[in-house]
Amino acid sequence: MARWTTSSVVRRVAIGADHGGFDLKATLVRWLQSRGVEVADLGTHSPEPCDYPQIGYKVASAVAQKRFDRGILLCKSGIGIAIAANKVPGIRAGVCGDLFDAERSRAHNDTNILVMGAEKLSPAKATKILETWLATPFESGGRHGRRVEQLVAIERRLFRRQKLDDRGQKYTNL
Repeated sequence: MARWTTSSVVRRVAIGADHGGFDLKATLVRWLQSRGVEVADLGTHSPEPCDYPQIGYKVASAVAQKRFDRGILLCKSGIGIAIAANKVPGIRAGVCGDLFDAERSRAHNDTNILVMGAEKLSPAKATKILETWLATPFESGGRHGRRVEQLVAIERRLFRRQKLDDRGQKYTNL
């Protein structure tokens, strides 16, 4: 497994969590900052109950607009906030619960948002997952590159379809 260093390409990260990931988010922000990464905390800013879709959308939009190299999202399970993030075109958010998931999500799927379930992970394990995810490059050639390109093509077709729907035009296929 590659070890992430400050010379890695990831220099700017957007992070967000609902109330379930609030405490873990603070730990990960400190870890990233101690390694020279610029971190934008996009919420929540208190442990009070809040809705994860808005936070997932906010981080995903910032990453999709290329304002940040990557994003990190946290909620209790990771599932709900990942669903919200993956609604944003250009986002590949993957829920990772161990080092294998972190490595594969980057190497094979080119994820640009790491999602973790805060109730399932200790701060130490979550930090190791984050470190692995940051250190792992995408294997862009061959089958993995081809598959990610297929995902991008599907997304483009769906986006075109939506644009046609919005204009009241008909479409014939995906």
